[in-house]
Amino acid sequence: MKQLGLGIIGLGVGRGALLLNEDPESPIAVRAVADLDSERLEQATSEYGVAFATTDYRELLARPDVDVVGVFTPDHLHAEHLPATLEAGKHVICTKPLLTTLDDCDNVVGLVRRTGLKFVVAQTWRFIPHIIAVKQAVDDGRIGRISLIETGYIHDLRGVCEKTPWRVTAPQNFLFGGGAHAIDCLRWFAGNVSEVSAFAMNSGVIPGYPIEDIWILNLIFESGALGRVLVMCGSVNNRSEGLAGGNKHLQIYGTEGTITGIDIGVDGTPQHSNLEVQPPQVAGALIEGPAAGLVPHFSKMADWIKNDETPDPDVVEGARGIAVAVAAQESLKTGRVVKVRNDF
Repeated sequence: MKQLGLGIIGLGVGRGALLLNEDPESPIAVRAVADLDSERLEQATSEYGVAFATTDYRELLARPDVDVVGVFTPDHLHAEHLPATLEAGKHVICTKPLLTTLDDCDNVVGLVRRTGLKFVVAQTWRFIPHIIAVKQAVDDGRIGRISLIETGYIHDLRGVCEKTPWRVTAPQNFLFGGGAHAIDCLRWFAGNVSEVSAFAMNSGVIPGYPIEDIWILNLIFESGALGRVLVMCGSVNNRSEGLAGGNKHLQIYGTEGTITGIDIGVDGTPQHSNLEVQPPQVAGALIEGPAAGLVPHFSKMADWIKNDETPDPDVVEGARGIAVAVAAQESLKTGRVVKVRNDF
């Protein structure tokens, strides 16, 4: 199979994909980039050998040498960029969250089905070695049936918001942003969520941030299991001096055993675990910073295209995760338990 051409829209988080051009064995290479920052574009062309750089993403979509497009733009721009990419006939790798409304999810799911293109939501937690090891242990039946599962995305985002002020001015809804990691993780282990009740508040910690930055979600899964998600982006973490400190943890209680102590560090590195399993080696999983977990998605996309297989998580999985967050918003507004839509 020939090497696939990759286009990247958004070189903030998306710059991690440039590492593909340093691997001669990679089945996919970055051939075009689009960003509004001229310095990022210059770095992509001069340091990573990218042939084409533009400030207009539509010029990237028009290029015949681009087979796959990575959409790594701010959340609120996905509703524009994803349909345009699919209409241009390109396969898609989209950073989380997929979108922020169910209407937009319906539109993109419909486009994927109509075009037959491959679409994957880049959920980097699925490529963290300890999370993979825990998933294998659960799938092997080592803790029996899941009764309760809980995780948290606790992240001091003050420094991040200073570097990317759109998160305050748009604003980014952290339930969809960081919370997408935690929601997807629980769904990966326990399946579809049936009902949600939610509480939230604005901590006042992030200067100028106008909406809720702390969320607690209580979940009931279709299996009958219970779940909890904590999203705390108004966190004060002195260890990191407010840049990117926090923790992402996972605990699972089953009918025959318990898994606790899965504490994922800021860069995706497991801090400690009492689960006695051997974590697998995952290409790209230990890359630091925003690139963590991105590289495996691109390698797998090449396989999904070659073998005509459905990506995982695909656009429907992404939409079902968004449906959990949308239901949580409604629960916060109404004070009621809200059913989650899963029929995409």
